[in-house]
Amino acid sequence: MTFIARFLYWLCWCLFRPFLLWVRYKTAPADVQQHLALDLSRPICFVLPVRSWTDLFVLQSLCKRLKLPVPYRSGRDLPAPGRPAVLYQPALQENRPQTRALEQLMGDAVTTLDYDVQLVPVSVFWGRDPGSETSLFKLLFADSVQAGRMRKLFIVLANGRSVLLNFGNPLSFKQFMRGEQDPKRAMRKLSRLFNLHFLRARSATLGPSLLQRTTMIRSLLGAQQVRLAIEAEARERGITLDQAQARARKIADEITADYSSSWLKLLALILTPVWHRIFAGIEVRGLERVREIAQGHEMLYLPSHRSHLDYLLVSYTLYQSGLAPPHIAAGVNLNFWPVGGLLRRGGAFYMRRSFSGEKLYSTIFRTYVDALIKRGYSISFYPEGTRSRSGRLLQPKTGLLAMVVESALRQRARKVMIVPVYLGYDKLAEANSYAKELGGGGKKKESAQGLLKATKILNKSFGRAYINFGEPIRLADFADLQLPDWRQSFGSDVEPQRPAGYAQAVNRLAKETMRRINDAAVAYPVALISVAILAAPQRAVAEQDLVRQIGYLVNWLQRHPYSSEVILPVAEPREILDRAAPIARLSRIPHTWGDLMWADGKIAPQLTYYRNNVQHLFALPSLVANLFRARFQVSEDTVVAGARALYPFLRTEFFLHWRREELEAEVRSVIATMLDLGLLIRADDGFLQRPEVNSAAFSSLAMLGRVLSETLERYCMTTLLLAADRRLGSIPRAGFEEDCRLLAERAAVLTGRMAPEFFDKSLFRGYVSTLIELGVVREDEDQVLHVDARIDGIAERALDLLGGDAQQTILQLLSSRRAPAAANPV
Repeated sequence: MTFIARFLYWLCWCLFRPFLLWVRYKTAPADVQQHLALDLSRPICFVLPVRSWTDLFVLQSLCKRLKLPVPYRSGRDLPAPGRPAVLYQPALQENRPQTRALEQLMGDAVTTLDYDVQLVPVSVFWGRDPGSETSLFKLLFADSVQAGRMRKLFIVLANGRSVLLNFGNPLSFKQFMRGEQDPKRAMRKLSRLFNLHFLRARSATLGPSLLQRTTMIRSLLGAQQVRLAIEAEARERGITLDQAQARARKIADEITADYSSSWLKLLALILTPVWHRIFAGIEVRGLERVREIAQGHEMLYLPSHRSHLDYLLVSYTLYQSGLAPPHIAAGVNLNFWPVGGLLRRGGAFYMRRSFSGEKLYSTIFRTYVDALIKRGYSISFYPEGTRSRSGRLLQPKTGLLAMVVESALRQRARKVMIVPVYLGYDKLAEANSYAKELGGGGKKKESAQGLLKATKILNKSFGRAYINFGEPIRLADFADLQLPDWRQSFGSDVEPQRPAGYAQAVNRLAKETMRRINDAAVAYPVALISVAILAAPQRAVAEQDLVRQIGYLVNWLQRHPYSSEVILPVAEPREILDRAAPIARLSRIPHTWGDLMWADGKIAPQLTYYRNNVQHLFALPSLVANLFRARFQVSEDTVVAGARALYPFLRTEFFLHWRREELEAEVRSVIATMLDLGLLIRADDGFLQRPEVNSAAFSSLAMLGRVLSETLERYCMTTLLLAADRRLGSIPRAGFEEDCRLLAERAAVLTGRMAPEFFDKSLFRGYVSTLIELGVVREDEDQVLHVDARIDGIAERALDLLGGDAQQTILQLLSSRRAPAAANPV
């Protein structure tokens, strides 16, 4: 650098230094050092997207604070180890004297034998506002790559408290230049590469520019399909066109979000102390993969739905991680004062439970979803449609998914990625209300009064919250497999032309999403301790035995993980117990021979929720263990056959990911792991044996078997009841499912279980649907069931899986079902 250039640089640094006291910044990813993994023995060059000494000063300050190599303007010198440099991306594409000097540097680098440099792209975002197409204020003060010196000063003053530095993956100059000898050509290639990276990074971090809500509503009402729907509404209802337009405007006003980056910034400031108050921590996994794919895709987040906190937690996590929060499809029941407007400004758009008979509403909603997809906004909604009251995933509802997928496939400009998200909580704020609703209590309507009562959670501790972003689904690739002709079918017509088999493909996509949510399960301490304590007889166990049973569960997850996406936050059994026991409110009963741990009758029903969050992780080994409940010795082929017969029901209830043709190999793998752990023994004749009854291994095998005991009891009730009713010839489905619920409810009372989720009617509905898919039961157009004679054998095999007490209880209940009361003796 010349003397004048150095002097100007020093002068600007002195002038800007006071502003550094004003600037507050954070990085994406949070752990930059681990993410970059820079080799300090090789030269380093940071690449900034625009010429800005302000950005450079902030980068230097951050690097000093994080003890990263501090970059400086290198002038005409190549970066060297211990002397990091900075490069402005526009220098790669401008024809100026310094560009010719840069060409010379590139030429020197090309001809220097074995020369390499680590190129690190860094985007500096002043504020998180993507800009508004209709706001003069934001055009002046929102961050912009075209900002001049004076405007940059205003941007620093307005947004200096919210600066984000986004670090990309380092690029090896040597690998990039492999086979390239022309410096000018190399510069053009490098320029295109970094230009694409910076554009994608900006889109992933800020999202597309925002339209004012009034502009969006005007655009919706002006769309051709909406105008046609308004005219049809006027004709069908016998009203004037003005009245139909007024109704359409009211619908659009009800639906449309009022996304505000300023409100998101304020919300993040408010929520940070709230989360710190009610949670001991928020553990997030899988974000790096999300950050990577968000650079080139429009994101569709599909989380599990456990709590009302889900809405805020997912958006907050993405925002704090340097990613644009999504627009969120929320139930219209949440659109009450003041929550409705606040959520709307956070990106919520509202939808009714049913669109039936509302053609105008359906058209406007569909057009709005189209607009969000076409403009590149990320979207989030809950495929279950409602919060799970039992802790297990619900069967997905495909109405909104079908709309979103169609909109995504009809536009070709942006690739769409579906990201399944698993959420879990050590303690759920709604646990008590869920238990009451499952027990038959009415669902409370959301209201401002209920919101005031909900503020009580600020005085309680809820342990930790867990978020795991699972393996994404590239929508176009899925459509290629399921709908080969979708590109031809989806044209640019106003009326959608869905390809044949579209509904079935969307249903398969929904099921696959639910399976990937479960693949990303977090086996958090409260869930593991709930599995162990609920699998103990009478929900009581010696403390040292409980630690050992937790150890078996942990050992299983480590030796035979359900999927590569599963997270085990804590792996030490004693630490799991110490962390979870107070949150789970287990009772400790002192005893001379060792303390006992017990879940009393009030706590046990709540623990079933947390157990159900991770029950699927142990479903297959539990099924294998149950095949040894009544038998000491079983052949391996018999175990495989038994698992094959019951697997369709488990796959439906737990969204297990193995296809039917993969099952045998997985069952044999489970058996091999159980042999390694000593839970099963291979006899000399090749048969499988369970351990001796007085051994610790038998205790663990029995515990593992009881993980599925309630599921198998419900399955047995369903098949036995169908076998008993088969003689009637035809069975109304609704009445039969209610009978199943009543039978399970009575069994729960008699066995002292009293867990409302045990007699959840939706589970019996799933069993019947699976039997229909297997061809054992047929359902006619009037929803009447016709049962095949094969049900008798199925019911008999199901009964063999239960213990003696459970068998006796169910058979006695069936024999006394609907029996008239005996007359009083004289």
